[in-house]
Amino acid sequence: MNIRLGTDIVHIPRIHAALERFGERFLQRVYTPAEQRDCGLLIQVPVRAGLLHDKRDGVSANQLAGRWAAKEAVAKALGTGWHGLRYTDIEVQRQPSGEPQVNLYGAAAITAAQWGDYHWQVSLSHDGDYAIATAIAFCPH
Repeated sequence: MNIRLGTDIVHIPRIHAALERFGERFLQRVYTPAEQRDCGLLIQVPVRAGLLHDKRDGVSANQLAGRWAAKEAVAKALGTGWHGLRYTDIEVQRQPSGEPQVNLYGAAAITAAQWGDYHWQVSLSHDGDYAIATAIAFCPH
């Protein structure tokens, strides 16, 4: 069995500053719609005839920083860093249990597919002005 590890720490005020400076452009470039919903940024509201529309709600720099750290940790575990990857190629989504789940798309999915079967474990934590994440991929070879 092969174990791949990545970890990252983020200064939360840095994420808050990026939100203030770049707003929607920052969110769209870095976070998937599912991640934005998990962080309380997108809520679905009825428009008409059962159609739903995504609406912006409050911004949680703490939650976004945790996702950022997790994405960085996963990229490190992939062994690629960000070379050839987009931020949205790595998604960290909250399961109903609260446990974070890694979903890979694009170049990240292609890289991990070379491992064959694999399973991710991710841990996120916050303390004061910092968010930290560790990602471990368990692979058969």
